[in-house]
Amino acid sequence: MKKIGWRIYTVFALAFIGTLIVTTPASLLTGIVERGSNGQLVLANATGTAWQGNATPAIRQRAGGLLVLEKLHWDIEVMPFFTGKIRIKLNWDNVEQAQPMLATITFSQVEIRNAFVPLHAGILGELSPMLQPAQLSGQMQIQSELITISRQGITGGAVVEWTNAGSVLSQVHPLGSYRINLAGAGERLDVALVTTSGALLIEGTGSFTRNQGLNFQATARAAAGSKGILDELLSNFGPESAPGVHSLNLMH
Repeated sequence: MKKIGWRIYTVFALAFIGTLIVTTPASLLTGIVERGSNGQLVLANATGTAWQGNATPAIRQRAGGLLVLEKLHWDIEVMPFFTGKIRIKLNWDNVEQAQPMLATITFSQVEIRNAFVPLHAGILGELSPMLQPAQLSGQMQIQSELITISRQGITGGAVVEWTNAGSVLSQVHPLGSYRINLAGAGERLDVALVTTSGALLIEGTGSFTRNQGLNFQATARAAAGSKGILDELLSNFGPESAPGVHSLNLMH
């Protein structure tokens, strides 16, 4: 009888602990995410549970303001958690996604499939102080079929589409649309930018590493029919390396 009573007590205790874990409020993630990102990422208005809930992510800017994203919903599979894996399904509000993002987290790596992240182009000003005066605008979308982050670095690639680009330094709007290709190469992330359409033609290449930060070189010029109206903006890119072509070097 004692053994039966002990077993019942154990089952009840495990069920009670499991209930506490599963019903942990989503607000608990707010502090975890903010501490884990050194205050750079905020989860606002978190509701639901830590396992199935939603919140509005925001990126903290250098000046102290926040770049607010769309509301994000998450659904964490509980059973894989006990095998050393965390599997999370992610969906955005007001954003068309062909399929949800799937993140698998283990002790050694984070794997993200079907990544889709909508951003405001103001995030570019956080990459380098040189870009902040331009106050860049427009919509950005990061997409990747598969990207893996581990202690060895980043593997996989992503494409960033920047549409309706604008700047307070120019009355021309939109300036154009651009594509940024990202390729993980271990501890280095290679960056390549091309213009897909518009009045301002930009192309450049560079890389980002944790130790050295961003190192990016680009050239900018006005498209045919737009010369003259972009002179003020182009002068802020840097010196002319050729007639009408300005060089931009970003290092941070």
